[in-house]
Amino acid sequence: MRENAKTLFVACEDIATAMNLLESIEVEIGFDSDDPESIEKAILAVEEAINTRLSGHRGDARIESAILRVKSDFRCAILDQASSDEDDEEFGIAHTVH
Repeated sequence: MRENAKTLFVACEDIATAMNLLESIEVEIGFDSDDPESIEKAILAVEEAINTRLSGHRGDARIESAILRVKSDFRCAILDQASSDEDDEEFGIAHTVH
């Protein structure tokens, strides 16, 4: 029973570490708001950065769920930024997504 408690503590510590990594992700991306392919590449770049950063913490269902939620939040933020840039005359603006 004591061994299970230690395993649970380690698992909780791993989850806390993964959550801290997710909360501190900051990625600078550039995309053309008028080019859907450019926007999609930016989204994929953010997702790859998340995958790379969390590579050592994968497998737990709670972590996977959090990763999916953060990826979705980033996707929405990028799409919102792209739609708000429609009137921007600049091309290839660098965006920082938190």
